[in-house]
Amino acid sequence: MRDIGRNIKELRRAQKLTQEELAERLHVTRQTVSNYENGRTRPDIDMLLDIAAALDSDANALLYGTPQMEDRRREWRKFAVAIGMFLIVYSSYLILQPISIDLMSRKYVNSLNILLASVAKPLYMLIMGWLVMQGAGLLGARPLRWRRGKYLRLGILTLIIFVAVYLFPLMVYHIIGLIWYIKDIRGGVSFPDIPVYMALADRIWWVIVRKPYLYAFLGAVLWLLGFPQKKKAVVGESRERSKAGAGEEVDGMQR
Repeated sequence: MRDIGRNIKELRRAQKLTQEELAERLHVTRQTVSNYENGRTRPDIDMLLDIAAALDSDANALLYGTPQMEDRRREWRKFAVAIGMFLIVYSSYLILQPISIDLMSRKYVNSLNILLASVAKPLYMLIMGWLVMQGAGLLGARPLRWRRGKYLRLGILTLIIFVAVYLFPLMVYHIIGLIWYIKDIRGGVSFPDIPVYMALADRIWWVIVRKPYLYAFLGAVLWLLGFPQKKKAVVGESRERSKAGAGEEVDGMQR
């Protein structure tokens, strides 16, 4: 209900009407339409029905928005969240990278560089790939409609999680080493010598460091495969039932 003004504005724009043109159809002033859209005032039930008719819509669309409007708002919210995440990770990387270079050149401490290359860079590249495709989606691009796409999506997510879990002990080791250096604790700590583990870890780390754009590609592919999935909705069904009930109530008031 609180989005009635926004819904009126979006439906008006979808009809390519100005506020003046809608006002003429409703026999009110442009300022009245502006007040409705900005939330300063709300139309009563009779005016609500008149607005719906003028916009070739119905009262439910004004009260709750159309599914297309709701989907677009959801996509904009996801885009904004992804931008925020990208800026946080990328700015952290830019701030810490000079410190990492200084530690390597002056103190021969490589832990921060390894953490940035293994965690921060792949993460912001992954987000960037998804973010670019989400921006394209807001301009009209659509994810692939492929029945077996969910299996590929699951496979990519499984691979990313496997890499993160597999390298986790090494990342903890470097975090501890960095903390010990900062606190000037002598002696240090050594990572257990497990040849099989280290052999695969070295190969994985080499791919991550040498081919960081692979993560951007994976982020873009995940978007094309519909990640994150839309909520299926038992909630959506109950929402539809509530809308139907609201429609009956509006019809009853009209009669």
